[in-house]
Amino acid sequence: MKKWLVASLSIFTAFTLVACGSEDQPSPAEEGAGEEVAEGTNSFFINPKSIGPAYFTAAERGAEQAGEDLGVEVIFNAPTETSSSDQINMIQDMMIREVSGIGISPNDGEAVVPVIGRAIEQGIPVVTWDSDAPNSERAYYVTPATDAELGEAFAEEIANQIGGAGDVAFMVAGLGSTNQIDRVDAAEAYFEANYPDINIVTVVASDDDQQRSYDNAQNLLNTYPELDGIVGFAGGEPPAAAQAVAQAIQNGSIEAGSIAITGFAVPSLVENYIEEGIIEKIITWDPAMLGYVSVYVLNELANGNEIPEGELEIANIGSVRVEGQNIFTGTIDLTEENIGEFDF
Repeated sequence: MKKWLVASLSIFTAFTLVACGSEDQPSPAEEGAGEEVAEGTNSFFINPKSIGPAYFTAAERGAEQAGEDLGVEVIFNAPTETSSSDQINMIQDMMIREVSGIGISPNDGEAVVPVIGRAIEQGIPVVTWDSDAPNSERAYYVTPATDAELGEAFAEEIANQIGGAGDVAFMVAGLGSTNQIDRVDAAEAYFEANYPDINIVTVVASDDDQQRSYDNAQNLLNTYPELDGIVGFAGGEPPAAAQAVAQAIQNGSIEAGSIAITGFAVPSLVENYIEEGIIEKIITWDPAMLGYVSVYVLNELANGNEIPEGELEIANIGSVRVEGQNIFTGTIDLTEENIGEFDF
């Protein structure tokens, strides 16, 4: 069993549900996806927001592993930047190539609604993963938990770390992504209902660009000297915030422990910061599992099979939960005690 699958299985046995590339990647949308669909084999286009972030590289590993395990073809590709129009062009290209199914992590949940509808009309099953298009005709949304649950979990964690009062900044990947919008809305509502003394000073977006995430974090520290906490709603945001805080501590501009950081990140990007005490706790999940489960579900749909409600056992993965059109893969708290257990 692959290492990431072992890590993923340990995640499923360690929690109950509480509730974002390499240099030789294919060229972006305007140059086509660059791959032909093999005859006689189910083929699935798995489309992340962009190619490059470690989060989506992990999702690609999962999708490709599912392809090997199931004997199907997986085409994993996206624009090099978070462009909704380029993403839609790539989806349309794969519709012309008549793939057997499409899995999308939308940059803009509303912008992809028409193209998803056309794919369904063409007889191509569609699922969303990582980020949803809830107003579309997609069959399922593959996610660790509901985005509202994740937003509330992030809010509760930062509130605990700052003592229930203070100034907090939100860092998001994109202001048009449904998962980011829903998580932020839920966190804001949670503060209002439970922690009225927490003030959200700003929401900044990186468009999944790591350098921009770091620049945003530095600007937050310079603009809000009384800042108490930062919540990162996508995988690149907490590591960037931690890097900026670590450098500020080193140059003496802030004291160690004065700014709390939480949100979502993959373990490999925050391991050092957790071990150094800059980050106390991160809520995480394995993006490889999102890629794997998306391919599995698409293959079932393409073969005319129904996805049963409730607990669903997937070979090499373990148990996921199907509730209506949502498929939940689960989350885990990442702390100093368990950070060394994961290899993704």
